[in-house]
Amino acid sequence: MTAGDRAEWRTSISSVTRLSSSWRAVATAGNTCVFVHTTDRTVVGQSKSGSGQIRRLEELRAIRKSSRSIKVVVVSDDPAFLAAFAEWSFKGRLQVWSTRFLVFTHLPLNRLLHLRSTLAKTNSMLIIINHKPSPMCSVLVELPYSSGDSPPQKVAWWTPSRGLTPTFLLPLFPDKFYRLSNGPRLLVAHVPNSVFKTKEANAPDAPGRKRVIMLSPRATLLETVSKAMNFTVSMSESMGVSLSVTVHVTIRIQINSLIQEVDISLGLLDITYTRAKVVDFTFPVDTMYNRMIVGLGKPEVNPWSFLLPLGSCVWAALLTALLGVLAVMTIFPSCLQTQACHCAGLMVKASSCVRVLLQQDVNPVRTWWVWERVVLGVWMLTTLVLTRSYTGNLVSLLAVRYIPMPIQSLRDVVDNPFTFLVQEGTRQAYIIQTAESGVFRDINNLQKEGRFQTFDSAELTKNLDVKVRSGYHTLTNVEEVTKMMMAQDFSVTGRCDFYLAREKFLTSMLAMTGPKDSPLINAVSRRSAIIHQFISLVS
Repeated sequence: MTAGDRAEWRTSISSVTRLSSSWRAVATAGNTCVFVHTTDRTVVGQSKSGSGQIRRLEELRAIRKSSRSIKVVVVSDDPAFLAAFAEWSFKGRLQVWSTRFLVFTHLPLNRLLHLRSTLAKTNSMLIIINHKPSPMCSVLVELPYSSGDSPPQKVAWWTPSRGLTPTFLLPLFPDKFYRLSNGPRLLVAHVPNSVFKTKEANAPDAPGRKRVIMLSPRATLLETVSKAMNFTVSMSESMGVSLSVTVHVTIRIQINSLIQEVDISLGLLDITYTRAKVVDFTFPVDTMYNRMIVGLGKPEVNPWSFLLPLGSCVWAALLTALLGVLAVMTIFPSCLQTQACHCAGLMVKASSCVRVLLQQDVNPVRTWWVWERVVLGVWMLTTLVLTRSYTGNLVSLLAVRYIPMPIQSLRDVVDNPFTFLVQEGTRQAYIIQTAESGVFRDINNLQKEGRFQTFDSAELTKNLDVKVRSGYHTLTNVEEVTKMMMAQDFSVTGRCDFYLAREKFLTSMLAMTGPKDSPLINAVSRRSAIIHQFISLVS
């Protein structure tokens, strides 16, 4: 570096310091500012291995994790350094939306092609310093998904005399992903399945003049978000094939597509810690439960059907009332001083109350006291109402045969001689097979008795038709899939041979996914949250 270059950079560094003080209002409490320039050898990395770059980026990543937000100021006129910094900051996961980048340089735009693609995806501003004819700094913002020949948006300029002057077209550090200004076409990954259908429509502007239309609620949600954010959707051609694979393979295909330049995935995945290390999730758009599908037994006559017309609480109240009446009729007369109350035997009065309940006649009450007759009359009215209700319900129940449904929970599977079926390679199978306590461990222990079995996805329909229909097997799957299987079986056979257990277990949140640290996912997530809040208020 010559003496003239050093003097020019000294002037530029002082301009950077003065310019940074001009937008202190942008900074908030808890922010951290890091300056990086070409004289910092730990960042430039003179060694071939680049260990200096990795070491400094690890330090910046640690600062980012410990601070609520971080500002990185990069000052350089070396195109190779700027390209290397953009590459290493991407590998070091420094390019998250909470990190703000300020890049100061004298280089023209045609020499910053590698850097512009990075600036378009980050929360950054480019400041180009120009000393001719007078010192001035142009503050530029690179818009996302813009073509290489389109210039960046100018949001402000700075001069020593007037300071920072905004153009009012965009604010400093704009939220440029909230609504995309250039209306780009985004690539969406999707694995077709039997639950949601697709159809093709003519579209002259689409590749191959065909456009795939998704017939599902999640596609409607994505279409609503795309209209709000001003982008169009294009299905990934690599995902546009029908696959008959396990859920594990489908999830792996979606994650691999997200890593390979796909903007967002339409398929909903349940949010797990392991997947969150590889991809980013949007706001949860659905809740998934697991339920068991069980075969209906044959209609039979229940020998205890005479107890069914009245509930257990009614039977208990009836017996309690009978004991109360007997106590009044036998114990209360013994407390009276007169002997006239004993003209009728206590056992006769007690038997009369029981005979009323059994709808038989009563002994003569001419010698009874008035209060005894009142008690007996109230008891007769009570039993009249109960017996009429009991006989009517009993006739209705005896006219229809009883269908047993013994399995309503996982504990019922353990306590009854039923076999538990689960699809191999799924989240349900993994959780049950690795459980160390609770009812899931008891289900897993059924393997010793041969009552816990796994099967391949190709055998799903076969197991439902052969094993579950027999009445001694239960099959667990996502509630959405179990209802679809029951509906398809009814359409084919015209019979309802299955029922769903009441218990719901293994609840998980479902969300759309995108590449790691993608600012587009944050914008889609905010739009999805607004839509769900509106739906919740309306409903």
